[in-house]
Amino acid sequence: MATNTEGHRSDEARSRRISFLRKLILVSIAASCLIPTGICIFLVMKNSHTNRMLEKAKSELSWYEEHYGEEALADGETDNPVEWHPKSAEDIAEDVREEEKTESDETPEGEPETDGELTESEPEADGAPTETDEAPPEETSSQETSDEEQGERDDKRRVYITFDDGPSTSTNTILDILDSYGVKATFFVTGKEGEEYESVYRRIAGSGHTLGMHSYSHKYSELYESLDSFSADLHKLQTYLYETTGVWSQYYRFPGGSSNTVSKVEMGKLINYLDLEDITYFDWNVASSDDRGGVNKDIIVANVMTGVPKFNEAIILLHDSADKPATVEALPEIIEQIQAMDDTVIVPITDDTLPVQHISNSQ
Repeated sequence: MATNTEGHRSDEARSRRISFLRKLILVSIAASCLIPTGICIFLVMKNSHTNRMLEKAKSELSWYEEHYGEEALADGETDNPVEWHPKSAEDIAEDVREEEKTESDETPEGEPETDGELTESEPEADGAPTETDEAPPEETSSQETSDEEQGERDDKRRVYITFDDGPSTSTNTILDILDSYGVKATFFVTGKEGEEYESVYRRIAGSGHTLGMHSYSHKYSELYESLDSFSADLHKLQTYLYETTGVWSQYYRFPGGSSNTVSKVEMGKLINYLDLEDITYFDWNVASSDDRGGVNKDIIVANVMTGVPKFNEAIILLHDSADKPATVEALPEIIEQIQAMDDTVIVPITDDTLPVQHISNSQ
């Protein structure tokens, strides 16, 4: 009897071992099939991504050589951290500015060149300077010079003065300073309603400066909540600027920059969305640090003038805000020092500008 019991237990143990071995064999076979398959899929995807990157690089290199010549590459002018992304769409803002320039050329000699919208503007609150009827000195000739200089990129350093966060009670003062030096800048604006602000938007566009977008709300928690919220904010500002100025802006700067760490949405998705919307975004490579507390005029000037000589395409980050008077104080000195530099021009952002981007749309 004991012998039978032991034999029965031995059979059960043998059956369990056989069952375990079968399962082990099946798992091994499955793994031997799935793992190579997974590796193959990964390699195919990686290869596809690499090919896309290679084609993109070839396309951009071809575009750069076509526009600026092979000598620029041989001279090492692409060593600075600038990424270029050619766009074929026409810029509506450029058309508007060209029309306004043509109209200003027809103004009788000796008669001040004014924009009817600007002369009707009301003073801003908080003692902000009012807009004047005086025309920017030699505005037409300055624009013509700028157009000529755009064809000489190989020989000149191009400096872009950009302002974030406006309009504010400081904007008209900034515009007065720019006009007095015959300089065109780029304003990445937010959405602010009311005639006192609408007149400033119109003055920016009407004076030949570039009107870019910096989000309507500038509220990180709302703007970067989702792709839908980002899209809604973007188009709200784009439509508002068009209805106010007639300019359909196609330039954008992310609040906090494309390398910000607060967005709940992967920045690559937002960048790809802008690309689909035919909107080019710009970061900066020269930081003035004027947004930091306790920074005075001299520090702002020093920061800017330390950074500008490092790049052939220098995009300066400044802020247009009522609580940053040091920026306004520093602006004339910044302009004068840049204009004193050899082979250097100050120009606004256009379709020909090579975007400085902390994160490219291929990442």
